[in-house]
Amino acid sequence: MIKAIKLRQFRNHHSLTLEILSNRIFIFGENGLGKTSILESIYFASLAKSHRTTSDLALIEKDKPYAKMSVKTTKHDYEVVISETGTKAFIDKKQISKLSEYIGGYRVIMFAPEDLELIKGQPAIRRQFLDIEMTQIHKPYLFTLSKYKQILKQRNALLKNLTLKDDMTFFKIISEQLSIEADAMIEKRMKFIEKLNEAFKSRFKDFNEIDNVRLEYQPNVALKTLKQVLNDKKDKDILSQTTSFGPHRDELLFYFNERDAKTFASQGQQRLMVIALKLALLDIYDKEDLDTVLLLDDVLSELDQDKKQKLLNKLPLKHQTFISGVDVIEMKDIQKIELKKENSDGQFKQ
Repeated sequence: MIKAIKLRQFRNHHSLTLEILSNRIFIFGENGLGKTSILESIYFASLAKSHRTTSDLALIEKDKPYAKMSVKTTKHDYEVVISETGTKAFIDKKQISKLSEYIGGYRVIMFAPEDLELIKGQPAIRRQFLDIEMTQIHKPYLFTLSKYKQILKQRNALLKNLTLKDDMTFFKIISEQLSIEADAMIEKRMKFIEKLNEAFKSRFKDFNEIDNVRLEYQPNVALKTLKQVLNDKKDKDILSQTTSFGPHRDELLFYFNERDAKTFASQGQQRLMVIALKLALLDIYDKEDLDTVLLLDDVLSELDQDKKQKLLNKLPLKHQTFISGVDVIEMKDIQKIELKKENSDGQFKQ
């Protein structure tokens, strides 16, 4: 459970300290005061990455040399410092040299308005979702993923300097190594999606008992076949100078009443699907007995009163939940934190 959050020169928060006193926290105030940034900092301090940008430097307050976020939990103190020299992570003031060893000290699940891109956006967004959630649940997946990416990078670099007439001995070795890691990834993804799909269907029924939803994992190549595919398609890869097949091109599809949700579900229905998906992740985390922080950014604004109440009623007591919004909500045992603009120099107060 998070006990305190301290931000220094992070986004529009020059200096902010929040004492967290409850398992349910509602952060509210006018737009532009940095509600989303607080949730983003909790996310970043867990995963060492933002859900909003791929540039860590974009998180630093304008014209400042660094940004720092500190999250104190009941077990450890987590701190991340971003500067032009890189991103450094600390646990209990001890620097962790490898981010892979830092990630997941406490686990986060986040809903943000841009998460609708999980349904509407490109396949890369869905693959990233898979990878982030799976690394939090199953640490060995992170090492498999990292090894696959490393070998894929080596193979692609080799392809840029290879011709059809060159000796293929080393190229075949690299391809075989890639296929071994690929099979491990595909197997883990299949098992994960099978669990997630059942929880996803059930969670969606909490909001909508009439319609049906489901997920479908589509591997780019079938399990145990990548080695042969890479061999058969090596000429194509050499000419295109990139690896055309493998888990880095997998797809995850969302279905609404057995039709592609991207086309046939309304934006409101897509929103409910994504909310159900994030709550389904909590169900999986529960089965793995993993403590998790749930972050809900502006989740209530586009829900009607019935759906809003159903969501609030379904929030788990076991996991700490942070909600951001403009309008005050009434809920039992919830800590309310109002952000107010203090003065013209851009600082804020609780």
